[in-house]
Amino acid sequence: DGCPTTIVDAAKKAFPTATFVSCASKQSHFEVRLQSKAKTKIEVELSAKGEIEEIEEVVAASTLPDVVGKAFAAKYPKVVITRVEKQTKADKSVSYELAFQVNGKLREATFKSDGTFVEEE
Repeated sequence: DGCPTTIVDAAKKAFPTATFVSCASKQSHFEVRLQSKAKTKIEVELSAKGEIEEIEEVVAASTLPDVVGKAFAAKYPKVVITRVEKQTKADKSVSYELAFQVNGKLREATFKSDGTFVEEE
């Protein structure tokens, strides 16, 4: 769907067992969506050269580091996490985007792997 072969090939090389879903050209990069064998969503941001800039994977809440779970609970007491996305940058730094609802509105909070709060969307 309009994605250069280098982009598709780089995503398939990084996730050889995943199923290709879509590819979109963004401002300075490409966003490839894949589905893992476990049926979870994977988004890969790649540079125009096919270099991976960031990987976002939906992961089980049970894989969330304790320090991140505790930081979330301290900032958002009595709120239930509905989805966890692990975000891995090219430099191997990891953060977690946690989805939840407040007053019927979907919100997302991002924490670094050490529990440091980054932002809320």
